[in-house]
Amino acid sequence: MKSFLLGIVVAELVALPIGCNPFGPDQSVVLGVSSLDAPATISAGSPLTVVLTVTTGGCESFDRMVAVRGASGASLTVYGRDASKGRTDIMCPQDLRSEQHSYSFDPPFQSEFTVQVDRGRLSPLSATVDVQ
Repeated sequence: MKSFLLGIVVAELVALPIGCNPFGPDQSVVLGVSSLDAPATISAGSPLTVVLTVTTGGCESFDRMVAVRGASGASLTVYGRDASKGRTDIMCPQDLRSEQHSYSFDPPFQSEFTVQVDRGRLSPLSATVDVQ
């Protein structure tokens, strides 16, 4: 019985790095955003939905958006994965794509709400929405 349990533990320890290697390279990157679309006005009780046009392709793929929100605005950062980061055995195709991704903010909002998008080394994009 002990050898059977030991076999299961050893099998789990061998299989764990295959699914998720904690010592592998961090492949996170900030993706480029070419446009930010937001409505000019919204009503005070309505959610605010913005649409970002994100550039992916090659070895880069969309992963997630992270928002930091304050009373009068929010900052969005779009993260992706670069499959070639930390690897020399991979070649990336030269295909750039534009994907649209949306993000919604729930009320309450102040009379003006500004959304800013961090684009890494490029200057940020921003849009100001009037709340009525």
